[in-house]
Amino acid sequence: EYLKAVEKTKMNMHSIMVVKDGNVIFEQWLGSGDELTPHILNSVSKTFTSSAVGLAISEGRIKLDDKVISYFPDKLPAEVSENLSSMTIRNLLTMNTGHEQDPSSLRNEDQDWAKAFLASPIPRKPGTIFCYNSLATYMLSAIVQQVTGETVAEYLYPRLFRPLGINNVNWQTSPTGVNAGGWGLYLKTEDLAKFGQLMLQNGVWKGKQILPA
Repeated sequence: EYLKAVEKTKMNMHSIMVVKDGNVIFEQWLGSGDELTPHILNSVSKTFTSSAVGLAISEGRIKLDDKVISYFPDKLPAEVSENLSSMTIRNLLTMNTGHEQDPSSLRNEDQDWAKAFLASPIPRKPGTIFCYNSLATYMLSAIVQQVTGETVAEYLYPRLFRPLGINNVNWQTSPTGVNAGGWGLYLKTEDLAKFGQLMLQNGVWKGKQILPA
């Protein structure tokens, strides 16, 4: 009935995979979907970036309450506001950075996206207002790259992707060579299903804790 409704409404559905008790019980590819071709994940990419942050925290590389500006001393605006000064990694993760509008539209192909984020107006105190913020997740990607010396995709490969049997990972990058973080990751449908199953299992895969619970 669901597939008939998708067809009737001409919904642009590309793939469906249903997993129950760790087993695939239904799968189908539609439209431009393909079983073997990686598909752009758009904002589901954010969950992979936040997983990288969790891993970096578990390795003692960063802390939730670290100030964002401490990682970008060379990219700060001429005047650093009190709100920007108080923004933490926790605020980036929970999208309560103090922005009233998503600053993601400020980036362009010629810009340093971190500078654009840090220079954007922050009218509210971080932690007091939610605003969907893809560029905030980009900043998390940039922080992980700073502390590890690897892009998020490179950092996650031995820790997450390889244990799950996920190969051919492709993630869009900014003009400065940082994975987009909030979008732009390409994976197969089955790869995303594996990741969902990992979450259901509190980070355990084949009896091994690969992601902190």
